[in-house]
Amino acid sequence: MPLLAEGSFNLLSVDPGLVFWTVVTFTLVLLVLWRYAWKPIIEALDARNDKIEGDLKKSEDLRKEAEDLLKSYSDKIDSAKHEVNGMLEKARKDAEDLRNKILQTAQEDATIVKDRSKNDIEQAKVKAIREIQELSVDISLKLLGNVLNQDVNDEEHRKIVLRELEKLKSSN
Repeated sequence: MPLLAEGSFNLLSVDPGLVFWTVVTFTLVLLVLWRYAWKPIIEALDARNDKIEGDLKKSEDLRKEAEDLLKSYSDKIDSAKHEVNGMLEKARKDAEDLRNKILQTAQEDATIVKDRSKNDIEQAKVKAIREIQELSVDISLKLLGNVLNQDVNDEEHRKIVLRELEKLKSSN
């Protein structure tokens, strides 16, 4: 074995004794590892590999389950949207129907009030005409009494004046 102190240490030089003991040591280490370490290492690697494969399968199953849930929730949301749209459309239709019904009722009520008012006006007109006729008869009788300077029988003259007013009324 060459010495370092001499300054000529050659890494490429082969020493047969060193090669023999290196091979023997390597073989012994390899046998000890094969006998005692390889099985536990391979078992640990296999267990780790099985665990990773199980985790991957589990994550794939969870991903599929999540996709199914997402699709289910999306379908439920779409269904709820359609239901809400239907309810809104029904509410709009009901509101429109109610509006039309209220308008129709208001128009009918207005027509009834208008007809009632016309009847009231007509009755008031007839009553006013009758009162005017009676008043004019009374005034005519008083004037006639003053002109004649005597008391005129109210009942007879009243009938005469009313009959004449009716004639005037029918001639117009």
